[in-house]
Amino acid sequence: MEIKYTGMELKLHRHGIQTTLASVFGAMLIATPLVGDSALANGIVMGKVFWFHLSMALMAIGTVVTAWLGGRKSIPFALPDGLLLLFAGITLATYDWQLDPEPEKLLFGGQLVVLWFLLRYFLTEAPCLKFFFLFVLMLTGLVEAVWGMQQLHGYAYSNHSLFRLTGSFFNPGPYCGYLAVVLPVCLWTALRFQKGMHYFGWVCAGAILIVLPAGMSRSAWMAAVVACGWVYWTERIGWEKTKAVCRRYKNATIPFIAIVAILVGCTIAGVYGMKQDSADGRLLMWKVTGKAIAGQPLAGTGLGGFPAAYAEAQGGYFATGNATDRENGWRDVPNMRSTEYLQIGLEQGVGGLIVFVAWLGNMAYYGIRNRQQGAAGGVLALAVFAVSSYPLQLPSFWVALVFLGAICVTEDGTRTRSSALSVSPVCHITMISLLSLASVCLFILQKGQYEAYKRWGRMQMIYNNKPYESVAEDYHGLHDKLKHKPEFLFEEAQCLSKTGQHAEAIRVLERAKRLSGDPMIRYMIAKNRQMLGDYREAEEELLQAIGILPERLYPYYLLAKLYAEPEFYQVDKLRAAASVVLAKKPKVESTAIREMRKHVAWYTTGFPNSARLRNEINHAECYEELETLLNERL
Repeated sequence: MEIKYTGMELKLHRHGIQTTLASVFGAMLIATPLVGDSALANGIVMGKVFWFHLSMALMAIGTVVTAWLGGRKSIPFALPDGLLLLFAGITLATYDWQLDPEPEKLLFGGQLVVLWFLLRYFLTEAPCLKFFFLFVLMLTGLVEAVWGMQQLHGYAYSNHSLFRLTGSFFNPGPYCGYLAVVLPVCLWTALRFQKGMHYFGWVCAGAILIVLPAGMSRSAWMAAVVACGWVYWTERIGWEKTKAVCRRYKNATIPFIAIVAILVGCTIAGVYGMKQDSADGRLLMWKVTGKAIAGQPLAGTGLGGFPAAYAEAQGGYFATGNATDRENGWRDVPNMRSTEYLQIGLEQGVGGLIVFVAWLGNMAYYGIRNRQQGAAGGVLALAVFAVSSYPLQLPSFWVALVFLGAICVTEDGTRTRSSALSVSPVCHITMISLLSLASVCLFILQKGQYEAYKRWGRMQMIYNNKPYESVAEDYHGLHDKLKHKPEFLFEEAQCLSKTGQHAEAIRVLERAKRLSGDPMIRYMIAKNRQMLGDYREAEEELLQAIGILPERLYPYYLLAKLYAEPEFYQVDKLRAAASVVLAKKPKVESTAIREMRKHVAWYTTGFPNSARLRNEINHAECYEELETLLNERL
């Protein structure tokens, strides 16, 4: 029997296929935070990255199919689209192509740009997908919340040895940040809809609120409070009611604002006091990063240039002697990011930072205009969280941001598009096909990296057991694929060093030093140079490392061993370095520190009663006992 479709039936059939494909592939992308791959090195993050690339390739193929089936609506081109393209252009223009520090982030960023415009196409063709994508986002938040509850009660394993609560992330910070981004979407759903869906919104919001305090992430709490407060105000109060109340209680408005400001100030002070040292450390990083930005405000360092630039700026700042004693105790490894905005300002320059902030602001504005306060609230939460954390270093947050932003910007078809440029339907299929082709090409370019990370993961299991000779050749074989990862380069150099290839180890570490600010890389360079007899160069590396992070005892220990070399023997410097190892109080007492002190005690020749002193140092079990001993004998 032959089945014939009318024009309307065929149109509905095509629309159904289009919506189904977009729903499936969009749901796969939004589910990125839940994915991990233990077979990969750093599988918690890289598993998500590769899942994203695979989902994007599938979405691209599906998009081409749907475009040829009959998508004919013009695609509005709004200001956020242009700002995104401009930011991508700035990123490419400032990138250090010779060093090539972040090739994977470039590919990922390219996919994000493609995803943005594919979502703009799908949401224009099928506005009903807006709420579906928000529903899936809320569902991921619910799964993460339940996951966290299981971890807190011991029914699921944590991804970090020091924290019970991580969800699918590697520590509580980004985990709570992701929940904070989802929470305003849940609240908006609960307030906006009636029957059925608002129950789901309340369930998701309740589950998140149960877990969120346990993460002890002040940045996430702040983001959740600001975003949810804004969503509630827009849905239940609004400008008109606010102005009416202000007019009615005119005399009480200013005292009320003052009381609220005082309460907010007290809350901020209380949150600051919860982890004062951590907060002060972040403030120091902001200060140092600001000085680094001032050094190259326009050009920036390029994507991936933050660690090395920050390390140089931190060493320079403390070399001036202007740092306070408390600031000296707040220094940390310069690979840590404390705010996305300053990192963007340092890497993409002040112009890139302005464009990025304008992009975020325009997405929120369009969300308000298009009555998508839930999505706009999610963007706001991420923007606030990024002030004192590093969400955009993780793929999950970028995926959420692009989906939320596209939902905010895309109109539902009932509004006029006088403020946006429109692409002719004649060019429609061509544009979609080119975007899809670009996505597939980006997938092919990164496809080989999956096997590289898988091999690296297998090699790490051998490396951690320290049979370096058996994996040295394997690490060398992966060098070209993973030479942008400082962690890989460090492990490769360790294998080379343990097999006597010190010159080759230094060559690998010099590249790692350009990609990372971790002083441990300089320690290792110094040890290899010492083995080659390059004592002056080894001393210089250790002194530079101390300038970056002087609180660590290990570089002083290495200096003491260096000055004890017969060919480089310097008794005064040796005693000075040994005294620091013995007298300096570490942040955390450990067996390794006690062993370093026992070793260094043999360099105390010339101190009063040195033999007895060495014996007593060897038996000291804590810093307080050692401090009393040194005060008595030195």
